[in-house]
Amino acid sequence: MINFLFYPHVKRSLILMLAALLLQACGGERTTPYNPSSSSSSSSAVSIPTQVITQATSTARLLDHSDKRLQVMRNENDFFDITDAYVDFNLATQNFTTGQVVLVDLGDQNACQQRLDFNSLRAEEAGDESVKVVITYRERAATSGTCNSVSSRPCYLYYIESRGTIIFEESILQ
Repeated sequence: MINFLFYPHVKRSLILMLAALLLQACGGERTTPYNPSSSSSSSSAVSIPTQVITQATSTARLLDHSDKRLQVMRNENDFFDITDAYVDFNLATQNFTTGQVVLVDLGDQNACQQRLDFNSLRAEEAGDESVKVVITYRERAATSGTCNSVSSRPCYLYYIESRGTIIFEESILQ
């Protein structure tokens, strides 16, 4: 009775049927193809409340750096030490027992040159102890022709209602 397994075409047919059965059991019936480049983690992540503290187009003092900077302030001393350079008025005290503050400093910018403009900031859970802060920018092309060269230094302060370790993700809108 087992002698029919010695025929090569029967053996191949049995292997193909077994492989087809295994593929069917593994989800081979998927109607839409899997696309690994489309991430569903952003849409299912839990949003964390954020609040704009202030924003400005220039700093209160001349700073020793001219580049773009992202900075996290996790206590009141750091908050006042850092923000004193950015604003010349008193900011409200923030609740550092339940949250932290993020500074988005776009650096020195010239209105006539190519630059990145701030678009938005949002925060979401990124594991048990982390918060992903997603910052989006919009690219601005250099001004052609005559331009009134105006320098600015846009900066934004946001309160993030979480004490988790912050991970920054930046993107440029097309």
